[in-house]
Amino acid sequence: MDASGYPPLYDKRCETPVLSGRGRDEDYRCPEDRYGVECDKKCVCKNGARCHGFNGACECLPGWRGRACDVPWPEVVITATPGDSVSTYIGTNLTLTCVAPHIQVANMTWLYEAGHEEIDSDIIQGVALNNSINFQPVTESSNGRYTCIVKDIDGEDFSATFVMNATECLPNYYGKVCSQVCDCHYGGTCGRWEGCVCTPGRHGDKCEDTCAPGTFGLNCSMTCYCQNEASCDPVNGTCICAAGQSGEFCQNIAENNSRSRTFVIVLATVGPTVIIIGCIAITIVTLKRQRRPRGQRNPETELTDADRESMALKEILAPWEVDKEDLHLGNMVGEGEFGHVVRGRLRIPEGYQVLVAAKSIRPDRMTASVVRDFEREMSILARIHEDKEGHPNVVKFYGAVTKSEPQYILVEYASNEDLRRFLWSLREDFKITRHKRVLERLGFAADVASGLSELARLKIVHRDIAARNVVISDRMVAKIADFGLSRDVYVSSAYARTNQGGEEELLPLKWMAVESLRDGVYTCESDVWSYGVLLWEIASFGEEPRYAGGPMHPDVCTMLELLRKGVRLQQPHNCPQHLYRVVRSCWIVDPSKRPTPGELVRKIKDLMKPLLPPRHAHLFKHDIQ
Repeated sequence: MDASGYPPLYDKRCETPVLSGRGRDEDYRCPEDRYGVECDKKCVCKNGARCHGFNGACECLPGWRGRACDVPWPEVVITATPGDSVSTYIGTNLTLTCVAPHIQVANMTWLYEAGHEEIDSDIIQGVALNNSINFQPVTESSNGRYTCIVKDIDGEDFSATFVMNATECLPNYYGKVCSQVCDCHYGGTCGRWEGCVCTPGRHGDKCEDTCAPGTFGLNCSMTCYCQNEASCDPVNGTCICAAGQSGEFCQNIAENNSRSRTFVIVLATVGPTVIIIGCIAITIVTLKRQRRPRGQRNPETELTDADRESMALKEILAPWEVDKEDLHLGNMVGEGEFGHVVRGRLRIPEGYQVLVAAKSIRPDRMTASVVRDFEREMSILARIHEDKEGHPNVVKFYGAVTKSEPQYILVEYASNEDLRRFLWSLREDFKITRHKRVLERLGFAADVASGLSELARLKIVHRDIAARNVVISDRMVAKIADFGLSRDVYVSSAYARTNQGGEEELLPLKWMAVESLRDGVYTCESDVWSYGVLLWEIASFGEEPRYAGGPMHPDVCTMLELLRKGVRLQQPHNCPQHLYRVVRSCWIVDPSKRPTPGELVRKIKDLMKPLLPPRHAHLFKHDIQ
């Protein structure tokens, strides 16, 4: 079955429902003209359209539209065989074909645009007999915009554009023309240019060799300091002590029976003291119980912590309660494992309507942890907006619906989606125009740092500062969002499942500070670490972070081990050194030595000043406290 659900396919892995009543594990396909769980519904698709396995929706071929794909539609379409621009690899073959259904073609012309230059010479011209371009193979010089222009017999022009963006080799290949084979061993990964990237503790062209004695780590570049001929772990440099040796570097040699003598002395000294303290504690507890009148309740147990939190939340949200009659919901714009986001219109007290994003929990996923995150987001947004104005770099809070089901959090609707997706679009534009949009990207970085400064002032810890949790307004302002449900509504490969205290949780491991990974501690300083990763995302046009020597999706232990060894995200291509220094300053192990959000605002704006015309210098005269 392809990614869009065609043709209907039902299997045991819940990609689509299993056909009931057949008692079979193998994949089962409905007949081509049927769909639904029981294959009992008839498809209405025509003209070669495909019928969706879930709902029977028709996927029309070029030149057809309408619910049943029965409405002729003149258009020009470019098809790529095989695949598309996303999955095209350097070194593979590709054919672009221009088709013009329902058009009486008089002339067909291909134009090619690469970088800043548009080449107006025709690649193919004439009646649509030779309507294809073959790449055998695709190279980096093939990248660019390919536009097919069709003129009909009445002189009307139609066109379509295909963007070629081949930057990667096929898996297990590397080199300029992707002709060299990696075949890495022992967990090594294949890099685009360097070939095998070995895991810590190994080296060699294929990662076939273990680090030599006395060395360890990435590329075996670190030196062991073990003493007394103790061996060294080639992965992390831990000294493996022999019997009778102790200490971090096995520098201590124990005398015979010294450990047992020490234990006896400590036990003889401490034992009586522990017994006396225990007796005193028991006596105090007994006296307290005797003095309490029978039937008297312990005031400390009258209300549970959950009760107090619920009462406090109701008090905080009372001024923000929205009448559901004032909320008109529209289409769903986001869905996750536990929640939904729906676009809607809200009538506010000023008398006009505003666009909002209404966030809710799915009824079938109403667990304690999800509800806690949902309530946490409501309370934080209410705190930020105590003066009703909020902050220009934090998503605006319009209120909540809590007195009816489902409950909703109502925030401003951002028409430009999140920062990560916006960076992706800038990346595609950069590959064609070579325009880096540095000032625009630094502006987003300054916006987020400013919002983070406001959270620090209010002593609010976000815990998930990342490009995916920043929205871009219609005025191109970056705003911090998603204070609670970010691990659900936008759940993706960025999050790893962990078990915290017996409760499963999704954590953004590659964005987390070392102290958060190690101790579960979240502070304003740990938010600064995450901001450093966000700044790296901005510098790399929204790439997903990947630590050298580690897997794409590490677990907690792997991530912590990499950070402890000093591994950090490498400087992105085309990222200036002075910007990367700001990024690295956010990843200092000692939280107290990291820059504050206010300092980050000033540093980013200092980087922006040389890029601005003199007439805009006044924008940077105010200070962030």
